[in-house]
Amino acid sequence: MGEAANKTGCDTGRVVLVTGGTSGIGAGLVASFLAAGDRVYTFGRRAERVHQLQGDHAGARDSLVVLAGDITDGTFREALVERIGADCGHLDVLVNNAGIIRGHGDLEETVEDWRATLETNLIAPFALIRSCEPLLRRAADPCVINMSSACAQHPYATCSSTSYSVSKSGLDMLTLRLARGLGPLGIRVNGVAPGVVPSEMWGADAQDLIQSTIERRHLLQHRPVTAEDVARAVLFLASDGARTITGTILKVDAGYTLG
Repeated sequence: MGEAANKTGCDTGRVVLVTGGTSGIGAGLVASFLAAGDRVYTFGRRAERVHQLQGDHAGARDSLVVLAGDITDGTFREALVERIGADCGHLDVLVNNAGIIRGHGDLEETVEDWRATLETNLIAPFALIRSCEPLLRRAADPCVINMSSACAQHPYATCSSTSYSVSKSGLDMLTLRLARGLGPLGIRVNGVAPGVVPSEMWGADAQDLIQSTIERRHLLQHRPVTAEDVARAVLFLASDGARTITGTILKVDAGYTLG
């Protein structure tokens, strides 16, 4: 497990794990939790992004642990959870943010596209929650936040990948089921469903897709959603202000899903 940060104590702030935190929405989440005074663990698949994130937060080196790894790698997941347990002994916030889009269309997508998408977007988050549950139970007010999507709500034409939409719909049901199952243990489980957010995941067509979305849908003041908007929602759900909120999928889409 490659490391790009120093090990320090965990006596201030919350202990937070953000999956896929080296780019896009994930990088915004990491920055926001660090600004809130939390200790953040995150990872990404590409070493250059790991080093870039470390450089972006050089001043927070004692509060940030950035690793190179893949959410679908079970050995990596277990090593990550063991690392957090050895460092801090508990986990306050788990944000399942890592996700992929593989292929486009309905029957045009391959079975391999479906397997890869479901493995990353649905199976791996379940496996990580399962592994983190003992650490979450040791926290004072633990919570899990799963990153869903407006594409989980309706088969919009702008959501061009069927496997992606189905994986996020499944993640929503996982959120609801685990909110019910883990609630008696004191663990809150919620989701955040952004609209289209400019990010590398959408590829070269991202800006055209966003402009089309603004023109065709009833967005609030024709305002696109930003990574900062998503981070504010996630930090709210992780806060004491949301201590009685569980089993909720919070839409951050400026009205995208209104039809």
